[in-house]
Amino acid sequence: MTRSLVGSAILAAVFLAIAGCGGGNESAPTAKQPAPVATTPSAAAPTTTVAGEAEEETAPLLAWADASPEDGKAPLTVEFKADTEGGKPPLKYTWKFGDGTPDSNEANPKHTFNVPGKFRADLSVSDSGGDSDSDYIEIEVQ
Repeated sequence: MTRSLVGSAILAAVFLAIAGCGGGNESAPTAKQPAPVATTPSAAAPTTTVAGEAEEETAPLLAWADASPEDGKAPLTVEFKADTEGGKPPLKYTWKFGDGTPDSNEANPKHTFNVPGKFRADLSVSDSGGDSDSDYIEIEVQ
């Protein structure tokens, strides 16, 4: 008999706690919520909305060297093209043409090979975040 009395007392305490959680007496007075205040931003102080606090991660820098034409008779003028993906701008380009002439820092330079031979044109690209990638293309001059 003691067990059922204790169980009933616990059950009654749980029931009273649940009844006091807002679903009970509808005639009881409720606390008034303050009315929302409408504000208008002034023209002198523009508002900005921040979408999120997390920075987007930059995709890794990838670079590909392309050239047209890739072969021909000397003197051969070749248009080089640096294709890139990802990285954090600004990007820095370096082309080494493999024929002893000065490097180019253009993304898409033109270069003339004056003597016959096989040349390896190397492309290096780096970004402002410290990432880099490189590629090369071979040019054959007859």
